Amino acid sequence: MIAHDPADFARWRASRRPAPIAGDLVARGARLFDTVGCAACHTVRGTPADGMAGPDLTHVGSRGTIGAGILPNNAGTLAGWIADSQAIKPGNRMPPYRQLSADDLRALTAYMASRR
Repeated sequence: MIAHDPADFARWRASRRPAPIAGDLVARGARLFDTVGCAACHTVRGTPADGMAGPDLTHVGSRGTIGAGILPNNAGTLAGWIADSQAIKPGNRMPPYRQLSADDLRALTAYMASRR
């Protein structure tokens, strides 16, 4: 958590816009996000993803940590979390996605990282 005075918070909040999707890998990841089930639980503002069961991932790429603060947010930990969060933090609400190929996981991770 980062605490801001009200004026700083208002400026920060006004600056939060959906990140653009660019690049083939990121675009593929965006399609996967919608088709493998991520969008059923997670919201990404500015996209059709409007799930309410999981965290809002609109700006997940700008977060310092993932998994409720237990992991640094980088490509390796993000891919590990997507593939099998239960192996990292048993009992969390996200199901494992072990069925994703390495290429699909790389694309989905690139999409998540692009969400700044």
